[in-house]
Amino acid sequence: MPMPTDHVARISLSEEAYVRIEAAIMDGTLEPGERLRDADLVEWLGISRTPIRHALDRLAEQGLVEMERNRFTRVARFDIRGVLESVQVAGDLWAGAALRGLPLWEADDDELIGDIQAELVAAAANDDAPRLVTVFSQLVVAFARIEDNAVRIRTLGNVLPQVRRLGRKLHGHLDPLALERFARDLREATARRDGPAAVTLIDGYVTRIGDVLTTL
Repeated sequence: MPMPTDHVARISLSEEAYVRIEAAIMDGTLEPGERLRDADLVEWLGISRTPIRHALDRLAEQGLVEMERNRFTRVARFDIRGVLESVQVAGDLWAGAALRGLPLWEADDDELIGDIQAELVAAAANDDAPRLVTVFSQLVVAFARIEDNAVRIRTLGNVLPQVRRLGRKLHGHLDPLALERFARDLREATARRDGPAAVTLIDGYVTRIGDVLTTL
C-alpha cells in the first residue's frame, strides 16, 4: 500500500516551523508583541505557508502566539500570571507522575533522573537560566514518560512552553544551593520509591519558584 508521503512531509515541515519559531520566541529573536506575517515567515524559514500556519495554530494554543483572524498574528506578551499558573499546573502534573509512577521505576530510571538533575544543578551553578528551564522541562517530562501516561505527557506539551519563557527572566534569581538540596532530597525520595515524600518536595520547590516569580 502506498504511503501518504505528502501528509507526512506536511507534518514534518510543520514541526520544523514550530521548533524554529518557538526557539526564536524563547531566545528573544522574536520579541513580545512582534507581528508574525506569513510572507516574512515563509522567506525566513524557507517553508510554505500551510505548515507555518499549522505551527502558528499550535503556538497559539500554547499561549506563545496571539491570533485574531484577518487582523494580526503576533508573539504573545509575557504574562507573569499566566506563566505562574503554567508553573503551578506543571508542578501538579509532575507531582502526580511521581506519586503514581514511582512504583514502576527501575534502576535505569534512577540513573536517567539523576543525570537530568545533575544538569539542572550545573545550570543553576552557572546562572544559566535558559538552560535551567529547558532541563527542568526535560525532568518533568521524564517523570511522566516513566509513568507512561500519554495524557499527562500531552498536557505537559501544552503547558511547558509557557514555563520555558522564564528562561530570560530568571537570570540573577537562581539559588544553586536550594536547587542542589532539592535535587538531593528528591533523588533520595525516588530511590526509596516514596511517592508522598516526592510530592511534598515537588510542591515545595514549585511554591519557591512561584515566590521568585512574584518579584519579577
